[in-house]
Amino acid sequence: MRVRSQLVLAFSTLAVLTSAIILAVYFFGARAILFRQIQSEVLTIAATATSRIDLSAHERIRVASDESSADYRAIQAQLRAIRDANRRDDVYVRFVYTMRPGPDGKWTYVVDAEPPGPDHSAVGDPVDFTQGEKLHLDHPYVENAFAKDAFGTWLSANAPLRDDSGKPVALLGVDVAAQDVLAELNRLFMAGLAATGVALVFAIALAFGIARWLTSPLDRISEAIRQISEGKVDTRVEVRRRDEFGALATAVNEMAVALRERNALKNAVARMASHEVANEIMSSQIAPVLKGTSKQITVLIVDIRNFTAMSAALIPDHLVEFLNEFFGRMIEPIFSHRGTLDKFLGDGCLAIFGAPLDDPDHRRQAVLAARDILSSIAEQAANLREQHGIELRIGIGLHTGPAIVGWVGSEQRLEYTAIGGTVNIASRLETLNKEYGTQLLMSEEVVQGAGEGFDFREVAEVTPRGASQPIKVFTLAEEP
Repeated sequence: MRVRSQLVLAFSTLAVLTSAIILAVYFFGARAILFRQIQSEVLTIAATATSRIDLSAHERIRVASDESSADYRAIQAQLRAIRDANRRDDVYVRFVYTMRPGPDGKWTYVVDAEPPGPDHSAVGDPVDFTQGEKLHLDHPYVENAFAKDAFGTWLSANAPLRDDSGKPVALLGVDVAAQDVLAELNRLFMAGLAATGVALVFAIALAFGIARWLTSPLDRISEAIRQISEGKVDTRVEVRRRDEFGALATAVNEMAVALRERNALKNAVARMASHEVANEIMSSQIAPVLKGTSKQITVLIVDIRNFTAMSAALIPDHLVEFLNEFFGRMIEPIFSHRGTLDKFLGDGCLAIFGAPLDDPDHRRQAVLAARDILSSIAEQAANLREQHGIELRIGIGLHTGPAIVGWVGSEQRLEYTAIGGTVNIASRLETLNKEYGTQLLMSEEVVQGAGEGFDFREVAEVTPRGASQPIKVFTLAEEP
C-alpha cells in the first residue's frame, strides 16, 4: 500500500477514533451523571416529603369510601403540593402517592395526588409492579434505571412513613417523567454521529496534501491526548492550521473541555455538602468509608414556623422562589462560619460545627451563624410581608455535646452526618421556641464557649426529652 494511502487510512482512523472518544465520553458520561443527579433529587423529594404527612390521619384511611373523609383530602392536598412544587423541566414529578403492605405481602394504594380519573389509584387498589423487590419498607429507595412503559419513561423513588415509635408502616412514592431528558440526550448523540461523519469526510479529502506536515503537529496532538488521558484536562493543543490537524486539535481541545465539564458535573453532585466535606471527598485517594468518630460538636437546627399554612397561601411558583431564597439565606451564614450542612429537613436544615474538620471555636461560630441567619431572614420576612401579607418566623436550636459523626449510607449513596443525643436536644430546643415566643434558643453549653461580643438572656431551665438533667436555655438579648 502506498504511503499516501497509508496516511489517508491512518488519519481517517484517528479522526474516527477521536470523534468516537469525544462522543462516548460526552454522551455516556453526561448520561450517567445526569441519571445520578435525577436519582438524588427524586430520592430527596420522597424522603423530605414524608415529614409533611400526618401519619395518624393516614392510618385512618382504610377503604375506598374514606376518600371522602377530611383525612384523605388533607393528605391528598399535601401530596399535590409536593408534586406541583417539583414540576420542572429537568425533573418533572408526575405522580405522588402512598402505599401500604397487606398481611399477605401484597401492596395497595392509600392516597393518590391525582384527581378521580384514569390516572387515579383508589384506596385499596393493588400496586401493579413487576419486580417486588423495588419496594423497601425499611429505608428510602430509588430505582437504578429508567423504566419504560406505554405511557413514557419513568424513574421512581419511595421513602418510609414511620409511626411515633419509628416503625415503618407505609411508603410515599414519587414517579418522575424522564422522556424529555432522554430525548435531548439522544439528539446530542445523533448530532455527535453526524459531526463524526463530517470530520471523516474532510480528513480523507485533505490527507493527500498534508503528508509533509504530519510529524510536528501529530507529535503535539499525541502529547496532548496523553496528558488528557492522565487527567490534565486543562491541556490545550496549539496547532494554527485550517486543515484536518487544526480540526483534530480543536476536537482534542473540545474533548478536554467536555471532560472538565464532566468533572464539574460530578462536583455538582456534592452541592448539598459543605465546602470542607466536598474538598475532603475530592482530595481523597479512596472512597469514604462507612465509619464514625465521636466528636464534641455544636448542632444548629433551623425550621420555619407554620410552613403548612404558608404553603397553602402561596402559589407553587412563589413557594419555590421563597424556599430557594430562604435556603440560600440559611446556607451562606453556615458556610461562612465554617459549618457543615448535614441535611435539609423539608422546610429547614440541620448543620454541624466542629466536624469533619476540627474547630476549637465551633460554639462561637455556631452562634455567629445563628445571629446572621436571623438578620438575613428578617430582611426576607419584611419582603414576604410586603408582597404577600404573610408573616415569616423561624425557630433555631443550638446545642453543644458529643456526637457520632461520619459517613452513613451505602455504596450507592453516602452522606456525612451527626448522630446522637446532642442532635436530639438541639431539635427539642428548636421546638421550644414556639413555647417561649423566641426564634433562637441555645443551651448553656453553647453560651459557655461562645466567647465575648454577645449579650445573652436566660429564658428558662428545662429538661428536654432525651436530656438526663435540667439545662438552662438562653437567647440573644435583642431577641424578643
